[in-house]
Amino acid sequence: MTYRFESLQQILDIFDWWEKLWAGKISNKLGKSRTIVHKYIKELLKQWKLKKTWKGTHVKYFKTHVDNEEIKFNKLIEEDFILNFQDKKLLDDIFFKLSPDGKTLNWLDGIKKWCVERNMDLQSKIDSYIEIHKYIVNLQDECGLLDASHAFGKDFKKVYLDNICYADQYKRMEFGRWKLAEITFYGKQSQNKKLIFESLDEIIYKLECIIKKEKYDAIAIVPWSIDRKNQLLKILEDKLKPFGKPFVNVIKYYPNEIAIPQKSLKTRNQRIQNAKNTIFVDDKNIWKYKKIFLIDDFVGSGSTLNETAKKLKEEWVKQVDGFAFVWNLNLSYEIINEI
Repeated sequence: MTYRFESLQQILDIFDWWEKLWAGKISNKLGKSRTIVHKYIKELLKQWKLKKTWKGTHVKYFKTHVDNEEIKFNKLIEEDFILNFQDKKLLDDIFFKLSPDGKTLNWLDGIKKWCVERNMDLQSKIDSYIEIHKYIVNLQDECGLLDASHAFGKDFKKVYLDNICYADQYKRMEFGRWKLAEITFYGKQSQNKKLIFESLDEIIYKLECIIKKEKYDAIAIVPWSIDRKNQLLKILEDKLKPFGKPFVNVIKYYPNEIAIPQKSLKTRNQRIQNAKNTIFVDDKNIWKYKKIFLIDDFVGSGSTLNETAKKLKEEWVKQVDGFAFVWNLNLSYEIINEI
């Protein structure tokens, strides 16, 4: 059906004087049949120039006050995409972002909004997002973890960790933080317990898998620098207790009681010095443990993990394997870049 601009505008002009109107009222004021009016209203709803509301079983319409850019944005969000059921379900599971005002962007609608706000082509970026995920899944082991041992060994003169793995990349190409990194980052920074527990739910089954598979004697958690009310790693420790493994007492000690967080240090040497002089093993049962699983959340240089592993081995621990929630290793994306 072809819609005349004048007729569409006539309907909009009525709303300059009335807040909300029934279709019957619009029909009477314009002298047009209800059938025609309903067809024009339907088109104005598509254009986001009218919205509807309900009073009981009756529908009323009101004029929106949005500019052309917002109308364009809303129309783009409603565009159809050629997605099979499996990919649609996958996006609903893996996409998660928080907007600057704290709103949750998730599922298919979330990635649409996120792409439109950045002037990205929706179809190609959604395809790319899915391909990056599938590519990284292919790199995961049977516990859903990524091996970092090969890359980790290149960065240190001496590596004290025997094996090192992590749950996910911190960033994935132009899409920035992936779901686990986004949830963990904002959960830790905002001290939001809901996000913290969502973060732990994302990794707990992976940890259970590797702990049972490798038969570790004990678990060690890298001590945190800053005391927080809702301490991410402390809450993780509580969730790991049902696994029945003892926890090694690893402490953070500052001689002058001035805590220097690792993230505030810019160079690898500074981070190594920080870990070397502030992290200590204080556990009378350490001699019992030959194989320890060492856990941290965000890993940048890996200096803290490596130095903590060194401290453990100085106590005659034979094997120390490391784990991080997220890392930012330089994975190869050649296949994905073709999209």
